[in-house]
Amino acid sequence: MKDWIGFARAARDYFPFVLFGMVVVVLLAAWLLFEAWRRTANQTETHRLRRKGDRLEAARAYSYRASPTAPQDAPHETVLSRRWIGRGAAATTSDGGCLLIVDAVIPGRRSASINVRLDGWPGARHDVKVGHPLEVTGNLGTYTLDVEGVTTTDALVSVTLKNRHSVEGA
Repeated sequence: MKDWIGFARAARDYFPFVLFGMVVVVLLAAWLLFEAWRRTANQTETHRLRRKGDRLEAARAYSYRASPTAPQDAPHETVLSRRWIGRGAAATTSDGGCLLIVDAVIPGRRSASINVRLDGWPGARHDVKVGHPLEVTGNLGTYTLDVEGVTTTDALVSVTLKNRHSVEGA
């Protein structure tokens, strides 16, 4: 019983500190619950947007199916669909043969400085202007890099692949 009396005196003497500690613990628990709820909402939205993106990509791939025309008349294969790439960020083509690193974006000149690495080898830095495609040749064929737009920090980039074999046969 004497132990409880000592504890009661300490609680009475240090009541403001005990109360402050309890308030901090309650606020921390409320913050954790709020963050868990917010994360669940964000994940739901992320999954919904991913599913919508997958459906749109599938519809786009269906619309670009190869036509029964001659191979040289067929459209080039899109190996990197249109996407915004931020300054300092990178993107790899779907075949893995071309890596793009956006070094700088110059909105005043409507261009982007892009480091292009082909087949795993260190690449060259190119200043690509909007509407002026850049063609670079690698082991898998000729890649056509097109910058379609720029903002202050991002470049809208797409890459198509012209197969080397179709060029030789033409």
